[in-house]
Amino acid sequence: MGWEAIQGGTGLTDKEVKFLRWRVDSVTEWYSTPTCYTEGGLCQKQLDITVYKLPDSVSISYRKYPDPMVEGHQYLLQCLVQNIAPIGRLRVTFYKVSTTGEQTELDTQQKSKDTIKTPENGTYTLDFTPGRDDDRAQLLCSAMLDLGPEGPQPPPVMDSNRLNINVHYKPQITRSPGCFSMSTTEGDTLSLACSANVDYLPIFAGLAAAVVVILLVISCFTYSSYYKHRRMSH
Repeated sequence: MGWEAIQGGTGLTDKEVKFLRWRVDSVTEWYSTPTCYTEGGLCQKQLDITVYKLPDSVSISYRKYPDPMVEGHQYLLQCLVQNIAPIGRLRVTFYKVSTTGEQTELDTQQKSKDTIKTPENGTYTLDFTPGRDDDRAQLLCSAMLDLGPEGPQPPPVMDSNRLNINVHYKPQITRSPGCFSMSTTEGDTLSLACSANVDYLPIFAGLAAAVVVILLVISCFTYSSYYKHRRMSH
Protein backbone atom coordinates (compact mmCIF):
# COMPACT_ATOMS: atom_id res chain seq x y z
CA MET A 1 0.00 0.00 0.00
CA GLY A 2 1.19 3.55 -0.71
CA TRP A 3 0.20 7.22 -1.08
CA GLU A 4 0.48 9.18 -4.31
CA ALA A 5 0.46 12.92 -3.57
CA ILE A 6 2.20 16.23 -4.34
CA GLN A 7 3.08 16.48 -0.65
CA GLY A 8 3.56 13.59 1.75
CA GLY A 9 3.59 10.84 -0.92
CA THR A 10 5.06 7.41 -0.03
CA GLY A 11 5.95 4.38 -2.12
CA LEU A 12 4.67 0.87 -1.60
CA THR A 13 5.45 -0.60 1.79
CA ASP A 14 7.82 -3.54 2.05
CA LYS A 15 5.21 -5.69 3.72
CA GLU A 16 1.47 -6.04 3.71
CA VAL A 17 -0.34 -3.56 6.00
CA LYS A 18 -3.96 -2.78 6.77
CA PHE A 19 -3.42 0.93 7.56
CA LEU A 20 -1.06 3.51 6.08
CA ARG A 21 -1.24 7.10 7.31
CA TRP A 22 -0.74 10.16 5.12
CA ARG A 23 1.22 12.81 7.01
CA VAL A 24 2.31 16.36 6.16
CA ASP A 25 3.70 19.13 8.33
CA SER A 26 2.01 21.88 6.30
CA VAL A 27 -0.09 22.14 3.15
CA THR A 28 0.85 24.72 0.51
CA GLU A 29 -0.92 23.22 -2.51
CA TRP A 30 -4.62 24.14 -2.62
CA TYR A 31 -5.57 21.40 -5.08
CA SER A 32 -3.66 18.55 -3.41
CA THR A 33 -5.59 15.30 -3.82
CA PRO A 34 -3.67 12.42 -2.20
CA THR A 35 -4.60 9.00 -3.55
CA CYS A 36 -4.22 5.73 -1.68
CA TYR A 37 -3.31 2.78 -3.92
CA THR A 38 -2.27 -0.83 -3.63
CA GLU A 39 0.05 -3.04 -5.62
CA GLY A 40 -1.27 -3.36 -9.14
CA GLY A 41 -3.25 -0.11 -8.85
CA LEU A 42 -6.20 -1.77 -7.17
CA CYS A 43 -8.64 -0.08 -4.71
CA GLN A 44 -7.58 3.50 -5.41
CA LYS A 45 -9.17 5.92 -2.93
CA GLN A 46 -8.83 9.72 -3.23
CA LEU A 47 -8.65 11.85 -0.09
CA ASP A 48 -10.75 15.03 -0.12
CA ILE A 49 -8.82 17.83 1.64
CA THR A 50 -10.13 21.20 2.75
CA VAL A 51 -7.43 23.76 3.55
CA TYR A 52 -8.45 26.60 5.86
CA LYS A 53 -6.70 29.95 5.76
CA LEU A 54 -7.33 32.80 8.15
CA PRO A 55 -7.75 36.22 6.50
CA ASP A 56 -4.78 38.52 6.00
CA SER A 57 -6.88 41.51 7.07
CA VAL A 58 -10.41 42.55 7.95
CA SER A 59 -11.50 46.17 7.43
CA ILE A 60 -14.71 48.16 7.67
CA SER A 61 -15.76 51.29 5.81
CA TYR A 62 -18.95 53.07 4.79
CA ARG A 63 -20.14 54.72 1.62
CA LYS A 64 -22.70 57.32 0.58
CA TYR A 65 -21.72 60.49 2.42
CA PRO A 66 -18.42 61.86 3.76
CA ASP A 67 -17.87 62.40 7.49
CA PRO A 68 -19.71 63.06 9.65
CA MET A 69 -22.83 60.89 9.62
CA VAL A 70 -26.20 62.61 9.88
CA GLU A 71 -28.88 61.43 12.26
CA GLY A 72 -31.60 59.43 10.46
CA HIS A 73 -29.66 59.01 7.17
CA GLN A 74 -28.90 55.54 5.84
CA TYR A 75 -25.32 54.43 5.22
CA LEU A 76 -23.89 51.32 3.58
CA LEU A 77 -21.34 49.59 5.79
CA GLN A 78 -18.81 47.41 3.97
CA CYS A 79 -16.68 44.71 5.57
CA LEU A 80 -13.77 43.54 3.41
CA VAL A 81 -12.13 40.19 4.27
CA GLN A 82 -8.92 39.65 2.30
CA ASN A 83 -7.32 36.37 1.27
CA ILE A 84 -9.41 33.78 3.09
CA ALA A 85 -10.36 30.16 2.30
CA PRO A 86 -12.78 28.57 1.95
CA ILE A 87 -15.15 31.51 1.74
CA GLY A 88 -18.16 29.20 2.09
CA ARG A 89 -17.15 28.54 5.72
CA LEU A 90 -16.71 32.23 6.58
CA ARG A 91 -19.04 34.05 8.98
CA VAL A 92 -18.90 37.85 9.15
CA THR A 93 -20.48 39.76 12.03
CA PHE A 94 -21.05 43.52 12.29
CA TYR A 95 -20.81 45.10 15.75
CA LYS A 96 -21.49 48.47 17.34
CA VAL A 97 -19.58 49.51 20.48
CA SER A 98 -21.05 52.33 22.55
CA THR A 99 -19.06 54.96 24.44
CA THR A 100 -19.55 52.89 27.62
CA GLY A 101 -18.00 49.82 25.96
CA GLU A 102 -21.26 47.93 25.45
CA GLN A 103 -21.04 45.76 22.30
CA THR A 104 -24.16 45.16 20.20
CA GLU A 105 -24.35 42.66 17.33
CA LEU A 106 -25.93 44.28 14.28
CA ASP A 107 -25.95 41.38 11.82
CA THR A 108 -24.22 38.08 10.94
CA GLN A 109 -23.79 36.96 7.33
CA GLN A 110 -22.46 33.83 5.62
CA LYS A 111 -22.20 33.14 1.91
CA SER A 112 -23.69 29.92 0.54
CA LYS A 113 -21.27 27.01 0.54
CA ASP A 114 -19.52 26.44 -2.77
CA THR A 115 -16.67 24.40 -4.22
CA ILE A 116 -14.14 27.25 -4.30
CA LYS A 117 -11.36 26.38 -1.84
CA THR A 118 -8.56 28.72 -2.91
CA PRO A 119 -8.04 32.04 -1.06
CA GLU A 120 -10.16 34.95 -2.21
CA ASN A 121 -11.57 38.24 -0.98
CA GLY A 122 -15.05 38.54 0.49
CA THR A 123 -17.15 41.72 0.65
CA TYR A 124 -20.13 41.97 2.99
CA THR A 125 -22.48 44.94 3.30
CA LEU A 126 -25.03 46.18 5.82
CA ASP A 127 -27.40 49.19 5.85
CA PHE A 128 -26.93 51.30 8.98
CA THR A 129 -28.99 54.27 10.18
CA PRO A 130 -27.34 56.18 13.05
CA GLY A 131 -29.38 57.66 15.87
CA ARG A 132 -28.58 60.37 18.37
CA ASP A 133 -27.31 57.80 20.89
CA ASP A 134 -24.73 56.52 18.36
CA ASP A 135 -22.60 59.65 18.53
CA ARG A 136 -18.95 58.75 19.32
CA ALA A 137 -19.72 55.03 19.11
CA GLN A 138 -17.61 52.63 17.03
CA LEU A 139 -18.39 50.16 14.26
CA LEU A 140 -16.37 47.02 13.54
CA CYS A 141 -16.70 43.62 11.90
CA SER A 142 -15.22 40.20 12.59
CA ALA A 143 -14.44 37.18 10.40
CA MET A 144 -14.62 33.60 11.69
CA LEU A 145 -13.98 30.34 9.88
CA ASP A 146 -16.34 27.50 10.77
CA LEU A 147 -14.24 24.33 10.95
CA GLY A 148 -17.16 22.16 11.98
CA PRO A 149 -16.67 19.27 14.43
CA GLU A 150 -13.39 18.18 12.79
CA GLY A 151 -11.11 20.57 14.60
CA PRO A 152 -10.81 23.35 17.21
CA GLN A 153 -12.41 26.67 16.39
CA PRO A 154 -9.90 29.47 15.75
CA PRO A 155 -10.60 32.83 17.38
CA PRO A 156 -12.38 35.37 15.17
CA VAL A 157 -10.29 37.92 13.33
CA MET A 158 -11.56 41.35 14.37
CA ASP A 159 -11.26 44.57 12.46
CA SER A 160 -8.28 46.35 13.97
CA ASN A 161 -9.28 49.72 12.49
CA ARG A 162 -12.61 50.50 14.08
CA LEU A 163 -14.86 53.02 12.41
CA ASN A 164 -15.58 55.99 14.68
CA ILE A 165 -19.05 57.51 14.39
CA ASN A 166 -19.64 61.26 14.61
CA VAL A 167 -23.35 61.98 14.31
CA HIS A 168 -24.72 65.42 13.40
CA TYR A 169 -28.14 66.05 14.90
CA LYS A 170 -31.12 67.54 13.15
CA PRO A 171 -32.27 70.63 15.12
CA GLN A 172 -35.82 70.59 16.39
CA ILE A 173 -37.64 73.75 15.20
CA THR A 174 -41.08 74.77 16.45
CA ARG A 175 -42.88 77.50 14.53
CA SER A 176 -45.58 79.80 15.87
CA PRO A 177 -47.07 83.08 14.57
CA GLY A 178 -44.39 85.72 14.59
CA CYS A 179 -41.57 83.60 16.09
CA PHE A 180 -39.91 80.18 16.23
CA SER A 181 -37.96 78.19 18.80
CA MET A 182 -35.13 75.72 18.21
CA SER A 183 -33.24 73.13 20.28
CA THR A 184 -29.81 71.93 19.17
CA THR A 185 -26.52 70.67 20.60
CA GLU A 186 -23.50 72.69 21.65
CA GLY A 187 -20.87 72.89 18.94
CA ASP A 188 -23.25 72.36 16.00
CA THR A 189 -23.00 74.72 13.04
CA LEU A 190 -26.39 75.80 11.74
CA SER A 191 -27.52 77.80 8.74
CA LEU A 192 -30.99 79.30 9.07
CA ALA A 193 -33.11 81.10 6.50
CA CYS A 194 -35.99 83.11 7.98
CA SER A 195 -38.82 84.95 6.27
CA ALA A 196 -41.62 87.16 7.61
CA ASN A 197 -45.14 87.39 6.24
CA VAL A 198 -46.43 90.98 6.16
CA ASP A 199 -50.17 91.64 6.54
CA TYR A 200 -50.93 94.39 4.02
CA LEU A 201 -54.67 94.71 4.82
CA PRO A 202 -54.25 97.33 7.58
CA ILE A 203 -51.92 99.32 5.30
CA PHE A 204 -54.44 99.28 2.45
CA ALA A 205 -57.25 100.26 4.85
CA GLY A 206 -55.20 103.18 6.19
CA LEU A 207 -54.36 104.41 2.70
CA ALA A 208 -58.00 104.21 1.69
CA ALA A 209 -59.06 106.19 4.75
CA ALA A 210 -56.40 108.81 4.04
CA VAL A 211 -57.60 109.15 0.46
CA VAL A 212 -61.19 109.61 1.67
CA VAL A 213 -60.13 112.31 4.14
CA ILE A 214 -58.12 114.12 1.45
CA LEU A 215 -61.09 114.01 -0.92
CA LEU A 216 -63.38 115.38 1.76
CA VAL A 217 -60.95 118.22 2.50
CA ILE A 218 -60.69 119.04 -1.20
CA SER A 219 -64.46 118.90 -1.59
CA CYS A 220 -65.02 121.20 1.39
CA PHE A 221 -62.40 123.65 0.15
CA THR A 222 -63.88 123.65 -3.31
CA TYR A 223 -67.40 124.15 -2.02
CA SER A 224 -66.32 126.94 0.32
CA SER A 225 -64.50 128.78 -2.47
CA TYR A 226 -67.43 128.39 -4.80
CA TYR A 227 -69.87 129.60 -2.17
CA LYS A 228 -67.81 132.73 -1.39
CA HIS A 229 -67.53 133.51 -5.10
CA ARG A 230 -71.30 133.28 -5.57
CA ARG A 231 -71.97 135.61 -2.60
CA MET A 232 -69.50 138.21 -3.79
CA SER A 233 -70.95 138.19 -7.29
CA HIS A 234 -74.44 138.80 -5.91
